[in-house]
Amino acid sequence: MNRLPLIESELQALPSIDSLSLDLKGDGSAFKLDCLRLDRVHPFASGNKWYKLHQHLLAAERSGKSTLLSFGGAYSNHLHALAYAGYRLKMPCIGLVRGELTEELNPTLADCKKWGMTLKALPRDRYRHYSRACNRREVSEQYPDAWVIPEGGEGPEGVAGIESLFGRLFHESGVPYDVIVCPVGSGTTLAGIISAVSGRAHVVGFSALKGAFDLEGRVESALAMGSAKVGSWEICHDYHFGGFSKQNERLTRFISSVHATTDLLLDPVYTGKMLFGVCEWIRQNRLSSGSRVLVVHTGGLQGWRGMGGWPVVRHHKDLFSAF
Repeated sequence: MNRLPLIESELQALPSIDSLSLDLKGDGSAFKLDCLRLDRVHPFASGNKWYKLHQHLLAAERSGKSTLLSFGGAYSNHLHALAYAGYRLKMPCIGLVRGELTEELNPTLADCKKWGMTLKALPRDRYRHYSRACNRREVSEQYPDAWVIPEGGEGPEGVAGIESLFGRLFHESGVPYDVIVCPVGSGTTLAGIISAVSGRAHVVGFSALKGAFDLEGRVESALAMGSAKVGSWEICHDYHFGGFSKQNERLTRFISSVHATTDLLLDPVYTGKMLFGVCEWIRQNRLSSGSRVLVVHTGGLQGWRGMGGWPVVRHHKDLFSAF
């Protein structure tokens, strides 16, 4: 029985696109760009997570597997979204969590447990091996009743879900952009956008990880599985702020200033770093004022709970003062 309509009805509307006006030089010459608000898709299956999960859930239904299994850190947006999906589908979920589990669960994992996910700790060395899409078969052998979803929804299913979303955006709204920008973790969202764009825009990914120079190869491998024409794309590795989940006062001040001047709330792991990089590129004239730019807000706002909550920072009236 196909149970997906139970949750698809909540998530089928196309996400909204907001216009942002950014005064980055303090001279009143605001740069205008658009923001795809995936953070508004759903309060729990937020951001790009639902789109990366959708094809995995369809494949799980077709396979006849009785359980969903995936990987994530202690504040994983991916596990959070998967646990909610499993709860709505009445399908058991297993979350293999990187590192140790404490007796008192953090808010993210407490939500996962509340929605029925079975949590199991996985030592970090084993986690690095088993969470990758290329080692999916090994995990399937250990959990034969489970549909295994690699970390972050990686794999051809995750790419296809993002490609389907942007295909709909092109078909229904045109999406007339010269540049499309997204944050990068596994490279799945980036590969899906590149596949859907098919050369109609230059696609830029801003890596949230330090020194992850294998990302280009992972994206190329994902693209090789499809048949779409591939246009120009690149990954920028300069705005990780020290590594995954790392932040500093400069980044926090920027996020706070963006919120104060545009009412857009970013997360400190992915979207804050991405937009900081975009703004630096604008200030450096690497994006011309005539460029039509779309930045993709991939959600992840529940991750603030792992950073002690939304920071109390002095708001800056002028965005350019955050640099």
